[in-house]
Amino acid sequence: MGNVELSRYVDDARLSREPGLDQLLEQSRAIIRWSMTEPGLAALLFWRPVPGFEPSEAAFAPARAIVDQAREDLATAVARGELSPGVDSEDALRLLTSVVSGIGSQQMSNEPGATYETGSYTGLLDDALQMWVHHYSP
Repeated sequence: MGNVELSRYVDDARLSREPGLDQLLEQSRAIIRWSMTEPGLAALLFWRPVPGFEPSEAAFAPARAIVDQAREDLATAVARGELSPGVDSEDALRLLTSVVSGIGSQQMSNEPGATYETGSYTGLLDDALQMWVHHYSP
């Protein structure tokens, strides 16, 4: 259920954005915004605090779809010249998700009552995303 909610939220956030880099960055922001409104679900989905728990394939499918969409956005961004050739790689995606999850983790552990708009760490998200973009820019 949590992955379905997250997937819908992310899809809605992406609607008004251009394919490629714009959608990829908005997807990253949306994941953090949703996580801050659903911290309990976010913890279960992203940090797996229950030892030995493995979600079923059906429960995990929406999360896989979000990652697949990110891969498509990376490929589109490369094809459009928004990012350097070859950046549509697993390493680039891993670095992006590490940057985004790091900001989210810091925000939720240090200012759990803040909103996305008022958070000290979420206020750094766009700068962190731009650092990632700069690292992979043509």
